[in-house]
Parts: sequence; structure tokens; C-alpha cells
Amino acid sequence: MASTSRREQPAWTPPAPHGAPLPPLHIYNSLTKEKNPFVPIDPSGRKVTWYCCGPTVYDAGHLGHARNYVTTDVLRRILRDYFGFEVHFVQNVTDVDDKIILRARQQHLLEEFISRNSSITPEVASTVSAAWTAYLKKNTAAGDDVTPENFANWAMGAQKEIMSLVLKERERKIGPEAEAEEEEEGVILDEKSTKVKMHLATLHSASLVLQKIPEDLKEFWNAASSILLPYLDSLNQGREYPPEVFSKLTSYWESHFNEDMATLNVLPPTTVTRVSEFIPENVAFVKKLVDRGFAYPTADGSVYFDITAYEAAGHHYAKLQPWNKGDESLIADGEGALASDKTATLPNTVETGGEGKSKLLASKKTPQDFALWKAFKAEKPGEPSWDSPWGKGRPGWHIECSVMCSEVLGDRVDIHSGGIDLAFPHHDNEIAQSEAYWDGCRDISETADGKHQWVNYFLHMGHLSIHGSKMSKSLKNFVSIRDALTRGGWTPRGLRIVFLLGGWKDGIEVREGVLMEAKSWETTISKFFSNVKALIAEEEGGEKKGNRAKQLFGPLEHAIYKDLDTTRQNLHAALCDNFNTTAAMKTLADLIGSTNKYMSQTKSLAVVKEIARWVTRIVTIFGLDSTNTPNGSDRIGWADSSTISSTGAEEIALPYLRTLSAFRDNVRTLAISNPEDVISKDILLLSDRLRDHDLASLGVALDDRDSAKGAPALIKFVPAGELVAAREEKERRAAEKERKKEEARLKKEEEDRKREELAKVSHLEMFKTDGEFTEWDEQGIPTKDKDGVEVTKSRRKALTKFWEKQRKLHEGWLKAKGGTA
Repeated sequence: MASTSRREQPAWTPPAPHGAPLPPLHIYNSLTKEKNPFVPIDPSGRKVTWYCCGPTVYDAGHLGHARNYVTTDVLRRILRDYFGFEVHFVQNVTDVDDKIILRARQQHLLEEFISRNSSITPEVASTVSAAWTAYLKKNTAAGDDVTPENFANWAMGAQKEIMSLVLKERERKIGPEAEAEEEEEGVILDEKSTKVKMHLATLHSASLVLQKIPEDLKEFWNAASSILLPYLDSLNQGREYPPEVFSKLTSYWESHFNEDMATLNVLPPTTVTRVSEFIPENVAFVKKLVDRGFAYPTADGSVYFDITAYEAAGHHYAKLQPWNKGDESLIADGEGALASDKTATLPNTVETGGEGKSKLLASKKTPQDFALWKAFKAEKPGEPSWDSPWGKGRPGWHIECSVMCSEVLGDRVDIHSGGIDLAFPHHDNEIAQSEAYWDGCRDISETADGKHQWVNYFLHMGHLSIHGSKMSKSLKNFVSIRDALTRGGWTPRGLRIVFLLGGWKDGIEVREGVLMEAKSWETTISKFFSNVKALIAEEEGGEKKGNRAKQLFGPLEHAIYKDLDTTRQNLHAALCDNFNTTAAMKTLADLIGSTNKYMSQTKSLAVVKEIARWVTRIVTIFGLDSTNTPNGSDRIGWADSSTISSTGAEEIALPYLRTLSAFRDNVRTLAISNPEDVISKDILLLSDRLRDHDLASLGVALDDRDSAKGAPALIKFVPAGELVAAREEKERRAAEKERKKEEARLKKEEEDRKREELAKVSHLEMFKTDGEFTEWDEQGIPTKDKDGVEVTKSRRKALTKFWEKQRKLHEGWLKAKGGTA
């Protein structure tokens, strides 16, 4: 594998600083592999241009996508709403792609097949069986003797072999102590093993419905679809498809993606670009690269980027990940359908016309050269294609982003972002073709090697993993965003908190501890907001009655204001340090802890209000409240659809709740003053039910305070779900306590019964009932065993100890029963 060390790369040159004041923001830059000061290209220092690689729209977005786009949204919001930059955010939609074409074609064929077969006839079962066998041979090492009937037994052995190999590799890399951990947690270490397990699961599901056709046809098609898709496609090679087959798929999934992003409170892009709407620009871009000698057409009508020519001109290829420069698997993945083309350098050429006409290579020059334009294939007549100087075809994957980014943002861009898996080859290829295109367009030299610098900062978001395996559509180990939100226990806010706590560029693995930490942080903030709003409402109610609130400023206030100032400084330092949201989230939680302590020591709320408003602004900047803007109001708290306040009814409901709560306080105080009275006990039970059931179900919490000091219950508006869940958890713990208490009682009863049964046995007779001995002394202690052999001294000593213990036990029992010892 070829590689290039970092020392061979030209030094990165940051934009020249200008007169405008800038925040001391440093960002980790994948180009330099270190944190660099952030200096926008804009001379005023306020405008920032940002291009983000968007979705390839052929399937539902999963949690891995949520990780990428929610995290990108957090960084964008911090730049815009905290640091005050004007961000022009461009995001593309890839609606022309090999995966899209394949999925659209296969889905169309499957829908046709299902519509033609309203029942599972023998012919349908035969087709599915043939598809099953084809899938088995392509994706496993199974022999011809494996059938749907014996597949389960064969697969069990195959999975054991996979796990054995995985654990051995784990032990080799990390150590033998890791083996137990792997077995316990079910971690899959590599993509290859995960894919094999995926194929086995697909085959298993289909084998079950082939053995016994279910009554529910939907169940049958769901189980069989994954094996039918490639099989039906193989039977229809060369078939033409109308354009709407492809546009129908992309339009649906683009809308689906946008709806998911809105649910996750991800800001829409400033500008959206679709590949299908930039075809002429793609053709012109590729033509310029050919004209400048950085690309070449081949005989079939494809065009490839010439990496050798690019490097010969003084450029450096694979600036982001030079160590992957020769990785054939990554290169093949980037080439898609063209990866199977011959890649060896061909000394011969192919005639493309008569005398005097040019000669073209039959294929690309080197394995590393990548497609800029993919020729239309005659054997695939229905695939989307457009006219070009080289014949019909469509843009390559990498060129699309370079073209759309350049068209909207020009020859220089501040930030380019995407998932870390895009760094090579996608982003490295984007850099090469864009810098080849734009080089020489300005008089100034922008890098140490005098070449054009297209993007100043590359930001790559870390992966989201589940049990050690990267979430991926191709691995089928992904959880769709909608499934996660509707059935997986996630919420948009909870998901964002997980990403904020984990940072932006490092991988996050979904484990129980991660989820618990996020839930704990969210609960801390929610309770703080609820308490503050309740205390403010109580204070305002008192002032309306003429009870002026105290405005204290003593040692406690000096201390809490100092905490607020320190937190502001720490949070600012954290965000300036590469958007360190992990540290920022901790500073917020620490400040709330200090404020809660302050509120327990005084009733003065002036500084509490200031802290709550500032915390609200920061969590809104982080995108944790979709109903608020960072600088839109002095509002405190975040909205929740299940609270009364979010319906706009809090002000209307509060006076009535105060009246009800005051009545309950008085009745409860009377009941507490007569603890022995039966009616008082019933009243207390009813008052607790009103608090824990009736009002909780409406999203109202009553926090009882010291009635002896005349403190009324504190009225808070909290999501009903949280209150009900807290009540159920309290009841669960109480029930669990009673269950353990009852178990302990029953266990003691059983032990007492066994002890009494044992105590009933006389010590004089205890060794005469089991046939183990034949002679005993006058006390009943054995002298000879069952064979008539004299009992040894050591054994007799042990038997005597046992006898003495039983004597005490029996005599004690006799005495308790009134007998004679």
C-alpha cells in the first residue's frame, strides 16, 4: 500500500488575519491534524462560508445520520448564535448515484412482482427459493447441501466460527482479558464479521417463511424482500425504466430526511443543491479539468482524474488521509459501479475515429485515478444519463460536491464538513479536483507550495457505534431516526444531549452508561427550570397581594454571582477550544448545583432569575429548545409538549391551582395535627392521591414544604410523563421493598420450621435412624460403623461435637414446649 507521510505535505496556510475583532476560537482541522485559529476569509471577519456533504436519498435516515447532522447543527449554531458569525450554510442532496439507481430499480421490480402475485403460489415459492439459493452462494461459504430446512443448524456452526475468529483477533490485539468482555457484551469488532452475521440473519428469516408460508402475506414479503431484490434485478438486466422510477424514490426519501431533521431541530440549510439540477455545471467543470491536462476520457466515454498529472504539477494528493492513498477497498467503494473496471495501466490505445482522430485509453491509467464522468452503459438502457462531449453519462460521486460548492460559494471556502468516513477518498478527491480546477485563478499564493487552497478548515464528525460496530445501512445494523424516536425510547432533546456530552469529532458508542448520563443531565436542567419558574410564580403571586419580595445582596449573593461569572468564563473557554461542548455541559450542571444550594439558603430570586435566563440562552444555542431563539426573549426554561405551560394555559391555570393547593395545605395541616384520628389518616391519603395521581396526570407537581412554618406547597409545571414515571418508580420501589420484606418473612418462617423439625429429633436417637452405624454407647454416640468396624477416635470426636450440638437444640425445644430436658 502506498502512503505519504505528513512531512511530505505542504504546510497549511491560514487565512491572513484582518482588522476585524475575532473570538479566540480554535478548531481541529483535518487538513493539519491539529487545532488552528479560526480566521474567516471575509475581510470583515463576520461572514463564514460552509459546505456540508448532505444525504444520498435512497433510504430512511438512521441514528448515524442523526449523529452527523445534529452535531453539525450544534457547531453551526455556536458559530452563529454564540460567536455571532453570519454563516452561509450550503448542503447538497445526492439524487444521482449508483446506490440510488440500484435501489430504485430493485424496488420497482419488487413492487411489480408483489402486485402480480396476490397469493403465494408454488411458482412464487419456487422463485423465492431460487433467490434464497443465489443469495446464499453469493454471500456465504455454504455448500450445495445447505437448504432452507437445514440452514439453521448450519448457520449456528458458522456463527460460532465467526465469533471464535473475532475473539481470537481481539485477544491478539488487546489481550486475553478482553475475551470475557466480548462474550458478555456481544461486541462485533469488524465490518466483515458484521456483514456475515447480517447475511445469515437475512437468510434465516427467509428460510422460515419458505418452510411454512405465513397467513399474513406482509410477513412473507418482509422476510423475502432482501433476497428477492438482487435476484429480480439479475433477471431483468438490460431492461429500460422510465425516469419517474428514479425521481419517485429520491423525492420521497428527500422529504423523509427533511422531516426527520425538522423533528431533530436541525436548522435547514441556507442553500440546498441537488446533483440533478447542476448537470451542465458538472459537464463544464469536468471539461475544464480535461482541457488543463488533469483528466482524460476513455474509450467507453468515461472521464477520469489523472492523479499522476496532478502530482507532477506540484500538487499533493490525499492531504486528509495520506496513509489511505493506496487502499484499494476504499478506492473501490468510492468508485461504486465502476470499481469492477480494469485498473491496470494499458500500453495500448483504442482508435476512436478515422485518420487523424485521437486515440483513447481502454480504461483508466492507474488504480488510484477516480471517475469524474461515468459513461452510459448500453446494457443498462434505463439508467439516468445526460449529454456530454464524451457521450451520454452522469457525474461521478466526488465531482458533484466540488461543482455545487464552487457554483454557490466560489473558489475559496471557510469550512467543509461531513462524517469521518468521507475523509478518504471522497473529500481527498474533492480537494484534488477542486484545487486543480481553481489553481492559478488568483495572483496570490495561498499555501507554502504556491498552490490554490480551496478549503481552509475540514471538520469531520465522529461515528456513532452500537456494540463496537459502526452504524451503517449496508450492514443493516442501523436504527432509523423515526424508529428510535417512536419505539426506541429516544427523544430529539435526549439524542442531542448524548452528542453534546460526547463531543463532535470523536466516536460515540451507545451504551447504558452514556444514556444514563444524558438522562441525568436533562433531568437536572428540567428540575432547575421547573423550580425556578415555580418560585418566580409564587413570588409574583405574593407581590400582587402586597407582599414585596426581598432583594438581598449579602455574602451568599456575592458568592453565587462569582460562580456565574466563573461559569461564563469557563463555558466561553470551552467553546473557544474546538467547540468543547463536553466541558460546556459540565459547567452548566455545576452552576445549577451551586444555584440549587443557594436557593435552599435564601428566598431572594434576583440572581436566580439571571442565572436561569443565561442557562436558557445557552441550551437554546445548543438547539435543545425548538420553540425559542437565543436572543428572542427573557424566557426561562425549555418547552415540552406535555406541560400545561407549553399550551399557553399556565397563567390561566395558576390562580385556580393556587386556590386548590392552599385548600389542600390547610386540610393536610389539620390532618397532621391529629395523627391518631382514623379520619385524619384517610384525609392524608386523599391529599397524597390528589398530589401524586390527579394533578400529576395534568402535568402539575406539588412540592410539600414545612407546614409547621406555614410554607405552602410549591406549584410546578412538569411534563406529565415525567411525573407519572416518577410516581410509578416510587411505587415500584415501595412494592419491591414490600416484596423483599415478604420474602424475608417467608424465608424466616421456613428456616424456623426446618429448625423446629431438626430440634424434635432426640440426641439419643439421632445416629440410630440412617443405618450407618451398628453399635452405640449409652448416650447414643456410635461406636461401630455398619460393617462392624470400630469408629476411629477422630471420627468419634467429630460425632460427639455434632451430638452435643443436637442435645442443646433438642433440650431447648423440649423446654420451650414445657417438657423435661
